[in-house]
Amino acid sequence: MKRTGKRGSLMAAENRVWKLMIAPSLLLLILMSIYPMVFNVYNSFFDWNFASSQPRRFVGLENFQGVLTDQNFLRAMLNTLLLVASAVTLEFLLGFLIALLFHQSVAGTRLFRSLMIAPTMITPIVASLMWLLMYNSDYGVVRYLLQCIGIQSPPALLASKTLAMPAVILVDVWQWTPFVMLILLAGLTSMPRDVIEAAQVDGANSRQRFFSIVLPSLRPVVAVALLMRVMDTFKFFEVVYMLTKGGPGNVTETVSYFAYKEGFSFFEVGRSSASCLVILFVVLTVCQLLNHLIADEWEV
Repeated sequence: MKRTGKRGSLMAAENRVWKLMIAPSLLLLILMSIYPMVFNVYNSFFDWNFASSQPRRFVGLENFQGVLTDQNFLRAMLNTLLLVASAVTLEFLLGFLIALLFHQSVAGTRLFRSLMIAPTMITPIVASLMWLLMYNSDYGVVRYLLQCIGIQSPPALLASKTLAMPAVILVDVWQWTPFVMLILLAGLTSMPRDVIEAAQVDGANSRQRFFSIVLPSLRPVVAVALLMRVMDTFKFFEVVYMLTKGGPGNVTETVSYFAYKEGFSFFEVGRSSASCLVILFVVLTVCQLLNHLIADEWEV
């Protein structure tokens, strides 16, 4: 009986210790994540302008109605969906091809793999500034490369309504394709080789092994890579802010940049908060649909 009581006291002491150990992290999580989220939801129901001396006024769902009927927001959402679809698709296809290449036992693979991940270690704001210099219509390296292939008067890419969005997408693809490649390469490396060897012995060709064994085995890895990139691309802000400011016109304006302008250019805190919540709902919906699509398409 005494031993049981001693063990219970020891367990209670251990519980107090681990609660004290996680308390700082839990407090930081509340301050940095939960409180801003609750405050954002609260602000979305009020008409509040930083630049006005008028006090905040409760308007209910009026901010959401205004955002969802705003043509600028709808155009920004369309731009974002286009950017997400294009960038994530290119990153996945290129990342998969590079992962398959690096999965082969070829001399120098480790060196090139280390060089490939360099773009992901650059902060987006620095990468954007670098590409801004490269896109410069007077002395940028992109202009020089276009002249080398025979285009004597290259257009100013970031000032073109048809080329500005592809130029912005290229920056995201350049920076985050290595990230997708690393995730897929990790999945390929951890895949059991005995199953592939058994299929090869049974007479399956390379195409059959790839579509019947490799892809279904990589389904969880592919889902993680796609979902992470979709969620991250919806937050696409730094590149747009540095390169185009949403222009020319609003052809490259994303929903994140729209919410930023509402809050920090027009000081409409309520509309900015409502925009962020609409973005969150769209991201959750797209990720849920993508998750179901992957599960249904590759169900084995």
